[in-house]
Amino acid sequence: MSDIETTTINEEKYHAFSRAGEFELSIDASGNDGPSPNEVLVADYASCFTFACRAGAKRRLEVDLGKVETEAEADLDDSDDIEAIRFHLFIEAALTDEQLESVIELGEEICHVHAVLDSAVHADVEATANAF
Repeated sequence: MSDIETTTINEEKYHAFSRAGEFELSIDASGNDGPSPNEVLVADYASCFTFACRAGAKRRLEVDLGKVETEAEADLDDSDDIEAIRFHLFIEAALTDEQLESVIELGEEICHVHAVLDSAVHADVEATANAF
């Protein structure tokens, strides 16, 4: 049994509904009826990185970051593939430069999405025709 299971349904064009547990995401490649897959990926990465920074700061630095707002930007190449991602974290807590550097390092170390993007993980794909 898998640790994570999702279902994505696409009935027409490039708009899909993905279910993860009890939650449903509306994803649209054009970005008209929902965020694009690239936007979802960048938002997911930013969320995970933010959580990792908070967890690392609390556990290893014994610091409460307070409110954290992460602005994320990504650059696309001519094929609309992401070629660069940048984060800017705005942290409520008064931290030294050394603590800020440690928080970023902990985010990179702990963030699960960062780990996947840094590796060569790819989906193992099977397909069934005449399924419906």
